[in-house]
Amino acid sequence: MSYRVGLIQTRTPASHEAALAHVAPLVRQAAAGGARFIATPEGTNILQKDRAQLLPQLRRPEDDPVVTGLTGLAGELGVWLLIGSALVLRDDGQAANRAMLAGPDGRIHAAYDKLHMFDVDLPTGESARESAAYTAGDRAVTARADELKLGLTICYDMRFPALYRSLALAGAEVMTVPSAFTRPTGAAHWEILLRARAIETGSF
Repeated sequence: MSYRVGLIQTRTPASHEAALAHVAPLVRQAAAGGARFIATPEGTNILQKDRAQLLPQLRRPEDDPVVTGLTGLAGELGVWLLIGSALVLRDDGQAANRAMLAGPDGRIHAAYDKLHMFDVDLPTGESARESAAYTAGDRAVTARADELKLGLTICYDMRFPALYRSLALAGAEVMTVPSAFTRPTGAAHWEILLRARAIETGSF
């Protein structure tokens, strides 16, 4: 099987409108190049280091201009588009880091809320508490995009091999891992962890 994939790399701005203006032309470029499945990074819709400024800007997916814009773009271009993740409000008002798969019919076919929160204390004295801002999901998610059997994951999930084994046992053959990995841990660990998960599960 030959299947052309487009991978989008962004430097996500701190507003929804700027983020959509940034990513949409790249999606169009990938589709023009023949990609049938296109994936964007973690935090495609908005990124802001100051959570006090970020969290009040989050919206429900159906009200988020990046989510609705990219879903409509998938329909317009006739492609499968994985919104690698969008930072959104859940129905209960809490925040989620959510991957969404939009289809060529312009609809969302699958959604996955990041299971593993990046809560760490580093030897440098730095610490991170993703759980202070976002609520973790409660299930693993597989989805189909044409012939691709996908297992949806996000960033820090990569460190938990049991998740990938469960996705592989559920039939996933391609694992998606959109990420805004930190620079130090990315340089040290990102590629080797990706290769390890691929080898363990026999997946792309």
